[in-house]
Amino acid sequence: MTSNINLIISGLLLLIIIILKIIIIKRHSNIKKTELLKKAKKLNILLYLLSFLIFIIYIVISLITKEITNFKETITIIVNSLSISLLIIPLSINTLYYTSFKDEEKINRTKTIITNIFDIKYIRKFNKAGINVIIITKEELDTKIKQINEDEIDSNLLRKNLIIRSTNKKIIDKYLDKDLTYYEFKDLDDAYNKIYNTRGVHDNYIRTIKYNITTYLPLVLSFIVLCLMGFPITYNILLVLLLKIYTILNSEFIYKKMSYDTDIMKRYPKPLNVFIGTQEVLISIIISFCISFTLTIPYMYVLSQGGSIEFANTLFILIFIYINVFMTLSYISESMLLKNIIKVFRSLRLIIYILGSIGITFIFYYSSYFKTRNIGIHNYLGSLAFALIPVLLYELTKLARYTTTKRRKRK
Repeated sequence: MTSNINLIISGLLLLIIIILKIIIIKRHSNIKKTELLKKAKKLNILLYLLSFLIFIIYIVISLITKEITNFKETITIIVNSLSISLLIIPLSINTLYYTSFKDEEKINRTKTIITNIFDIKYIRKFNKAGINVIIITKEELDTKIKQINEDEIDSNLLRKNLIIRSTNKKIIDKYLDKDLTYYEFKDLDDAYNKIYNTRGVHDNYIRTIKYNITTYLPLVLSFIVLCLMGFPITYNILLVLLLKIYTILNSEFIYKKMSYDTDIMKRYPKPLNVFIGTQEVLISIIISFCISFTLTIPYMYVLSQGGSIEFANTLFILIFIYINVFMTLSYISESMLLKNIIKVFRSLRLIIYILGSIGITFIFYYSSYFKTRNIGIHNYLGSLAFALIPVLLYELTKLARYTTTKRRKRK
């Protein structure tokens, strides 16, 4: 049974997390209700419901399959059920939108720039980003871009670069979706940088979502697999909450601050109705299954060979932490893992994160508080090497995307 001190500490930690989350939501109560925020709220609600469902299912199954002889065993079942359900509760992402976006999201989907400035360099740069430019001016311009008068305006023409001979800056407002249109009459460089920044913020937001999927889904899958296979597995509630704090810190201070991908201004604007791409979700789920496999195989092997539960727990935790580290390094950019590792030395945040994660592994390595033990340097290094397996699989998906993009460019 989980000790009383563990329950007290866990309760305090959960209370602190909830209070901080409420404060964040209250501070951002006036934030614009964008389509992305609505979808983020729906995701959070779904995860809360799923967490509650898992909590009930585990209790029911435990009561049916186990013979309960005293009150302590009932409490143990409830605590274990709560530990599993806490894995699914989105504490790492439920306020992520509020801390990521200010006014950025309203220009993230920009498809059209309205301006009175003619600058062919920026027109080409916007076009590469999937954005067309409409110039409203009375000046005679020497360019191949189509030029029309006010009475020739047609909604079909507004989908491409266009010059409208007029001084009325609002002349085409009724033809365009204001959520997909950005007006700039002073500095195109400023508009370009704002769109670049908001795409980067959005990219890191989605990257953080994917990180949380590949962190918690494997733990849930591993628990299910080990239970079905008849292996003893229990997630300590205090350990789960410490893991939540670890991922909250990573989400807020590592993933949100990652450098933007070099190709974000060579992508088309994301549709309003898309929260996270289907391909990204599928890849994250596939990688999660691979991570689950990587976690459970050593665990089952150790126990089937007569090893101790402490040995198996230590391997499980060490592999999990190093997978977390390697996946973070892989998520830094679309570049290969080795190149991303080199980039680490340019970021103090990432250096602190890696050193901190290594320090955490040594706590489990030398401590027995969470039923872990010293497993020897060879097994420690073995867990580190084993953690590379799912990351290398993700690297293959990056390579596949890179070669596909390269073929498209050749065409």
